Amino acid sequence: MNSIILIFKNNVVGTTSDIEVPKNITANELIVGLNAGLRLGMNTNNSAECYLCAQNPRNLVRGNKTLEELGFRNGTVLIYNPR
Repeated sequence: MNSIILIFKNNVVGTTSDIEVPKNITANELIVGLNAGLRLGMNTNNSAECYLCAQNPRNLVRGNKTLEELGFRNGTVLIYNPR
């Protein structure tokens, strides 16, 4: 299987969605795609503002590692909670 089902929590508007994404995309590609698709309003040119948090496994999601390299699996929770 080349994709994984993630749980995306947008703490700004209080929504939770299941999203299916390829596991071979990078964290940056995921963030840019979610930002555009869900209109999150992140400034993707500012690396200090361009990140998500994850649970199961717990880590900061950013950079050029693939989701597989970050240990993402079905049920991983992504949290958007800007500063």
